[in-house]
Parts: sequence; structure tokens; C-alpha cells
Amino acid sequence: MTHSGVSRELSRSRKGFVLVSVLMLGVLLISCATAFTWFVRMQVRSVGRERETLAGRSMAHVLVSSVMMLISEASSRANYDSPTQRWYQPFALSVPDNGIWLIRITPLDDKIPLRNLFLPDGNTIRREYTEPWREMWDKLNHRELEQLVLDFIDRNTRPRVGSVEREDFINRPPYDISELLMMSRDINAEILYGSEGRLGVSDYCTVYSEGKINLNVAPVHVMELLPGLDTGGLAQSVAEYREENAITSLRDIQKIPGASARTSTQLTNIAGFKSRYFSVKIECMNSETDVVSSYSAVFDRTLKMIVKWEEA
Repeated sequence: MTHSGVSRELSRSRKGFVLVSVLMLGVLLISCATAFTWFVRMQVRSVGRERETLAGRSMAHVLVSSVMMLISEASSRANYDSPTQRWYQPFALSVPDNGIWLIRITPLDDKIPLRNLFLPDGNTIRREYTEPWREMWDKLNHRELEQLVLDFIDRNTRPRVGSVEREDFINRPPYDISELLMMSRDINAEILYGSEGRLGVSDYCTVYSEGKINLNVAPVHVMELLPGLDTGGLAQSVAEYREENAITSLRDIQKIPGASARTSTQLTNIAGFKSRYFSVKIECMNSETDVVSSYSAVFDRTLKMIVKWEEA
């Protein structure tokens, strides 16, 4: 091949290389533009979702605050808190541009009160809760934890008979029942929250109680621990009675078949009929976005304060 032929061949090769390079650069630019467009779109969607989340959270907070004020007023005028009262019936609100809001309010103070388990000294368990506390641990098949948990949440560092005190014990009433998981050597999630077919500590105890158990809302398995209701199926009879009739005093207990004046006497210091704490569960269904948002809160009627907030 002559020198001029070689030159022409090299020239064509360079042109081909440049063409391929241009094409590759074009593909790269198109890919970058597509990726940037996708990124912008995702950012816009993310901002939109964040805006919807913030708007939903704000609306839920307004609803819970409004419910808290209304329930505080209504509850203060009644001598009991029961699901039979109309303001505890589930209801729905339609909010323009914000979907349908379903709201359910439930009185609490329904279980053994972990924050009010002791006498004012913070160490001696209240006499009326001694047997229910022991019976609960028997039912959970963890009798070995009966005294240990008391040492964990009482105010001193002296171990009870047959128990121990450790450096990781909080020695104060728990702010949330999940704090019992700090006893990791002894209590795990299954013991605390239960598992399928098995109850846990949280099914029997609560931090949301002023000290007495509201018989209008207490679960049957909790009432079965209480003196006077722990035999003869009386706990179940109370649950059936309260479906139609609010329990407003210990005299109402005597109206239940199988109960007596002695039953009322046994329940004097442990049974209540009003609640200080209330649960509010809210679901928002937005028909435009098909998004369902859930919020749950607990508020203190006395202090008019939201003490727990969760959302999903």
C-alpha cells in the first residue's frame, strides 16, 4: 500500500473513532439527562410525600388535642368512664382535601399500675396488689421474677428476700413498660409482650394508670387477678354486665349474679370506675392517593397533656 493509501486509511479510522466517540458521548448525555430527570421526579415526589406526612401529622395532632379537651370536660362531669358513653363510640370526620379520619377513644387505667404499685415510701407494695402481682407471675410461668421486678422499680437498692439488686436497676417507677427490657438477663420481648397464644407482662400491667383499675374497661384476664373476682367466673360476669350497663360504684357490682357485699369490700382499694389516661387511635384514608396513615396517642386528662405519640 502506498503512502497516500495509508494516510487515507488512517484518516478514515480517525473519523470512525470520532464518530463512535460522539455517539458514546451522546448516549452518555442522554443517560445523564434521563437519570437527572428521574432524580428530579423522585425528589419532587419525596417532597410531596414529606409535605403530606407533615400535613397529616399536624392534622392528627390537632384532632388529638381537640379530643383531649373535649374528653377532659365530659369526663370531669361524670362519675365513671365506660365505652357505653356516646363520646367513646368510634366516629368519622370528613376533612376537605385531607380525606376521611376515623377516630376511636378508649379509657385506660385498665391494668395493674406499675407507677402506682407502691406505698408513698416507694418500696412497699400496696397490700391490695400483693396477691394480684404474685398471681400474675404464676400465670406467666415466671414466679422467679416476682420479687426481682419489684427490686428493679422500687426506690431503694436493698434486695428483697430471695432477690438481688444490680447496677443496671433503675430504682424508680418506669416511664414506659418497655424499660423492663433493661433487665435483659431476665426479661425478653416475649415475656414482656407475649407471643401468639401467650400473654405477656404488658397484657397485665400498664404505666398509664392513677392507681386503681377501671372495671369498665379492664380485660377479663386482669379482673381474674383481683380479690373478689378471682373465683366463680365473676370476672367474666362483670365483662358481660358492663356491655350494657356502666359500672359507677361498688354497689353496681352487687347487682351481678354471684357477687355479694363481701365482693365489694374486697375490691374497695383496687377497683375504680373512672380513668385518668385515654388512648386515641386515628386512621386517615385519602381517596386521592390511596394512602392510609395511622396515629395513636395517650393523653393525661388531669394534666391535659399528650404523654405518648406513635405513627405508622
